[in-house]
Amino acid sequence: MVKRLKPLLLLTLMLPLPWVAASAQTTLSDKHYRLAAWSFYLQQPEQALERLQLAPEQDARTQLLEAGLYLQLGMPQRAAYLLQQLLTAGNEGASALPLALRNAALLQFARYQLETGNKPQAQHYLAQVNIGIDQQWLGEQQLLSQLVKWPDIALPETPQFALLARQSEMPYIVSNQALVLAKSGQTDLALHWLAQLQNQLAVPQQQGFWSLLFSGQWRLLTKPDGFVYPAQEQTALQDYLALLQAQLHIERQELAAADAILANFAADSVLSDTALQLYSHILTQQRHIPALLAVLQQQIKQQPFSLTAWQAASRIGEQLERAAQLHDALGAYHWAEQYYQQQTELINQQARPLQVSQLQHGLAPWQQLQLANDNNLYRLQQDILALQYQLANAPERQQRLARLTEVTTFKLVQQQDLLSTQLPQLTARAQTLTQQFNAVQQQIATAEQQPMALSLWQGEAYQQLSRLENAEQRFSRLPADAQQGADYAKRLARLRGLLHWQYSDTAAERRWQRQQQLTATDAKLATLQQQLHTLNRQGNQSPRLTAVRQRLAVLNEQQQQLNLALLSQQQQLLARLNQQLQQLRQQQLASLTQLQRHNKEAMARVMERVLLLADSDSAKMAEGQ
Repeated sequence: MVKRLKPLLLLTLMLPLPWVAASAQTTLSDKHYRLAAWSFYLQQPEQALERLQLAPEQDARTQLLEAGLYLQLGMPQRAAYLLQQLLTAGNEGASALPLALRNAALLQFARYQLETGNKPQAQHYLAQVNIGIDQQWLGEQQLLSQLVKWPDIALPETPQFALLARQSEMPYIVSNQALVLAKSGQTDLALHWLAQLQNQLAVPQQQGFWSLLFSGQWRLLTKPDGFVYPAQEQTALQDYLALLQAQLHIERQELAAADAILANFAADSVLSDTALQLYSHILTQQRHIPALLAVLQQQIKQQPFSLTAWQAASRIGEQLERAAQLHDALGAYHWAEQYYQQQTELINQQARPLQVSQLQHGLAPWQQLQLANDNNLYRLQQDILALQYQLANAPERQQRLARLTEVTTFKLVQQQDLLSTQLPQLTARAQTLTQQFNAVQQQIATAEQQPMALSLWQGEAYQQLSRLENAEQRFSRLPADAQQGADYAKRLARLRGLLHWQYSDTAAERRWQRQQQLTATDAKLATLQQQLHTLNRQGNQSPRLTAVRQRLAVLNEQQQQLNLALLSQQQQLLARLNQQLQQLRQQQLASLTQLQRHNKEAMARVMERVLLLADSDSAKMAEGQ
């Protein structure tokens, strides 16, 4: 039994990974990755892919998510290219993928290749899976290997229940092995394996908290014994194993054992159609006419537009004919004739060519049934809908490109205007700055020749020297007083000497700082002159914005070509879908025509017997009179 495709790769990428080092400051690439993950959560794969491609750097995690998005968008070739790059990059180094994530990607892509019918490629990716000590993904690997190699699969001596106990794929693996055993003639062993598997899947009786605690089984409170299946899947698995056992009993001509299994089969099971078909075969062999008629009527009701239902319509008359109920058989054959005509009319009405708008909503019941039962038709439908989604978003992409082109053109015109108007002013201002810098250099050189220049001081020392010079100027304007004037002169002289000592002590350090500042300023002025020279040489041109505008023009043209290619591809897929539906219609109509012919022959045969019986009865009555 093939399980439905799981989105292993994309969902695994959403989880926090231990190999990603946590940092205090989130990088720009990590922000793009998180935005892409959020877009994927919102079911916007195109926007998620765009977020990833805008990231300045891409690590293995980003590339793997990108490959998964391409696969989701129906671009397996691009996804295979990215995945191959990751696989050939090696498993060592800081950027290598973790083993579990690597295996998930390989298994996901192998399943995709298998569902598209490319078994060699599926085998290629499965061969690269390396199961670790923790046995993670072991069940998925074994199940896919069985599907790729079917029916030439490996058979162990005994079912590997212990090895696969924690694997959700365990029932499917063991049941497939039992089917191969049955095909090789070992039906006894196959039934034994299926019985063991049923015991493994049996739901244990729930025990209370205190019962588990005091019975020594308290570990089961937190760690269940084996994989826990959802209730619906658990029921479906039990039904599937019961059907396998019934089928094996039928092959062994053990009809009573098969009848015991199918008689109580759940009517609301997802496998009820298959169970009804097996049950009708058993009832036919056992000649249980009343029960068989009920089963055949149920098949007609539950399985419209199916060969099983069409055959059941004629089998009702056949069983009544075998029971010598000729009038009832004739009525059943008449009803079957009307039923076949009705089915033919419905098929012709509902098998009309489809349009794209009908694929999502608006399919007729016959069309829905064909798409649900045929994997190729279903994939064609999904591919057409994916292309329709791309085409529906094409106007938005065109508008974005148009807005980007408009903004780029505006920026280009604005930059050209600035270059033509502001560049002379900037050049003049740079020359003024250079002159001012030269004047400052000259002033510093002149001040350094003085013993203690006020202009070379700064901070608190500058304020102290300024106050000292002001005090000396005020003292020189005071009236002469021999005693007091001499004291003030000495005090001012001591202060000047102290400041001169401080100036001399820090002169070397301050001179070094001035030289560093002058060197840095000179370097900045040189850089400014070089930039202005580049702008002057460039003129009114802007290479970067011009290249961006040209790139946008190319993207716009490519987008238009892509839209045409998508539309053409969609029409081709739609034509192929309608062609295959018409082929199915013709095949089913041919089957109906053959069944109608058979039904008419049977109806004529029964009518002849009824007439002969009526003539015989008339002759007997005439003789009696």
